[in-house]
Formats: sequence, structure tokens, C-alpha cells
Amino acid sequence: MRRKTTWIWIAWLTTFALALFCVSIVVKGVLRDRRVGEPVLSLDLARASNWRSTRFRVWGSGVYTLFISSVNWDSTFTGEPLGAELEVAVLTPSGKPVFQRVYAARSTGHVLPINYGDSQLADVSLRDWPVRRYTLAARVLAPDEHFKTAQSALKLYKQRYDPGMGGMMNYVMIFPAAVFMFLAIVAAVSLARAGKRVPIVITTVAGAVLLVFIAT
Repeated sequence: MRRKTTWIWIAWLTTFALALFCVSIVVKGVLRDRRVGEPVLSLDLARASNWRSTRFRVWGSGVYTLFISSVNWDSTFTGEPLGAELEVAVLTPSGKPVFQRVYAARSTGHVLPINYGDSQLADVSLRDWPVRRYTLAARVLAPDEHFKTAQSALKLYKQRYDPGMGGMMNYVMIFPAAVFMFLAIVAAVSLARAGKRVPIVITTVAGAVLLVFIAT
């Protein structure tokens, strides 16, 4: 009986570890595609404003693309070049600017889209540890009323290798993750019947988190 319990422990540890490994691949893909942690700063381009800012962390070194985007459902002024004047800055944790520029009216190449549109403004090289937080800041010096129907934002996205269709593998791994998690639950139930309740608690919590993750 003791030997059988040992094998069940091995089965639970193995399947649970494999489930966590598969889930980690899925999470990595989701974080990459959702740009988690990369700053987005909303702007009202139809009104002059003081400095607005959002903070973010720099993970290692890389080149970040700064661009402006707009979502618009009103076709009245579609195609109108952005006439607002902007000042944009990226600041270190100590407040020192690593990038700062004023964009004059019609200099960004950005136009009012019928649906969604964005325009690249600059590339910024950053390098640091995530224990410190940088700041993306901007202010509207002169507004453009044509953009009053648009929701606009500045975005600072890190340049990454594009996996193309290979990136789908990150999501396909949800299926083996579910299979291994089910097998881990079966082994955990067997251990619970033998009086070992810790595995069933751990597996149930992990399984619930996995279901919530799939649902969202």
C-alpha cells in the first residue's frame, strides 16, 4: 500500500509540474500579445492640458517604439492631419529625461481615422531593472478640435521578435495543460483518500485559476 501511494505521489508531482509548465507557456503568450506592463497614456487632443503621465517598468534593455493612436467613429473630418501641438517625454526614475520632444502641428503624420489609426513618433532605447519605474509624460500645448470625436493615446511598446503563426503554439498549449491538470486532480483525489489532503487543495486551487484564465 505504501509503495502504491509513493507511485501516486510521483504521478501527481509529474502531471502537476507538466501542467504548470504548459500554463506558463500560455501565460507568456498572453502577456506578450496584450503588451502587459507597457505604458499607454490617454490624451484629449481637442483640449490643451498640463502634463499627464503614466509609470512603467523597464525589463532589461531594448528599443521602444513611441507612437500615437486614435479611435474614431465620426467620419466628418476623416483624413484631417493632426493640428495639435504636443510635448512628449520619457523620464528615468530620478526624473531625468531620456527622451523629450515637441511635435508641432501637422508634424506627426497622424490623421483622424475613420476607425483606427496610429503613427510612429520615435524610437527610444531603454535599459534598466524592473525594480525602478520610468515615466511616460505628455501635454497638449495647442489643441485640435477636429479630434474631439476621437479617443487618442500615446503608446510606448517594446520592439520584439514577431513569432507569426508560431505564436499560436502559446495558445495551443492550453489543451495539454488541461489534460495534465485533470490527471493531476485524479492523482490528488487518490492521495486524499489515503489521508494526504495537501495535493488536492493545491491542485483544486490551480485548476480553478486555470479555468478562470481560460474563461477570460
